[in-house]
Amino acid sequence: MKFGYMLDFRNPPGSGIDAAAFHRAMLEQAEFADRAGLDSVWLTEHHFVDDGYLSAVMPALAAITARTRRVSIGTYVLLAPFYHPLRLAEDTAFIDVISNGRLRLGIGLGYRAEEFDGFQVSRSERLGRTLETIEILKRAWTGEPFSFEGKFFRFRDALVRPRPVSRPHPELLWGGMNEQAIRRGARLGLSFACNLGKREVQIYRDALQALGKNPADFNIVNNRVVYVADSEQRAWKDIERAALYQAALYGEWLSAADRSGQSPIRPDPERIRHNAVLGTPREVADKLKKIIAATPMTELILATQLPGLEPEKAMRSLERFAGEVLPMLK
Repeated sequence: MKFGYMLDFRNPPGSGIDAAAFHRAMLEQAEFADRAGLDSVWLTEHHFVDDGYLSAVMPALAAITARTRRVSIGTYVLLAPFYHPLRLAEDTAFIDVISNGRLRLGIGLGYRAEEFDGFQVSRSERLGRTLETIEILKRAWTGEPFSFEGKFFRFRDALVRPRPVSRPHPELLWGGMNEQAIRRGARLGLSFACNLGKREVQIYRDALQALGKNPADFNIVNNRVVYVADSEQRAWKDIERAALYQAALYGEWLSAADRSGQSPIRPDPERIRHNAVLGTPREVADKLKKIIAATPMTELILATQLPGLEPEKAMRSLERFAGEVLPMLK
């Protein structure tokens, strides 16, 4: 079982935290995660958000790569429709080389209308563009010239160098929430980047087995809000405002993207508090053991630096997790 750490670089308006200082604090958290024994650092992507939600994923990956030595560095997830696949192949190959094979690429379709409008990409094309991008990445990462003829991308004798260090290529993970998307990830032969429960994970594992694939050959990377403090009450007091802000924004986005206007995420304090992993080191360790036992996964990402939470509080929780919780889980 591995444990990772998530960063989205969100600094809501009115926080009073200088942008340069805030970004520096995020990089310091990544460095600490590397030194303290966590296994991975993950970045998540959105665009045109006034809280600064990370949009410049490639520079951020490179910056964290330069500041770390052992953690894998991944996207959870990168929004593939907004990238030209050859440019994406070049950037990711470079990052994989300078990290000595530590890159992991979680890929998603995107869903916010504002992003598709901003990048002048039709939302109806998102799946086709993403599937072609995955195929192009695999071919480009061989380091050999190749041609491609698809609906959205066409080129001849393309060459991407350097070739990634990872063999046969950097790990690819599929991000999806509904059953159709989950089964598609299994058909593509990709690992699974999710924020879901036992039922959805089982759909993925069953789909792999039905296709003759061994689930043990694939990673299932999940995430939970985790915050360590002197008590569960203290933990909730620290993160309540940030957690409700985050839930309200995701709920608004997902409702707007769903034809029914429904969202699985609501700014319900009781529900959010119940689903988060909060408390003393012992309480957090016990809760995580139960989650891991109930929901098959290979890696759990900690979402601690919630938008609007003071970075020093997130760092204190991360330090306590690494020093007091992790030894009870490893």
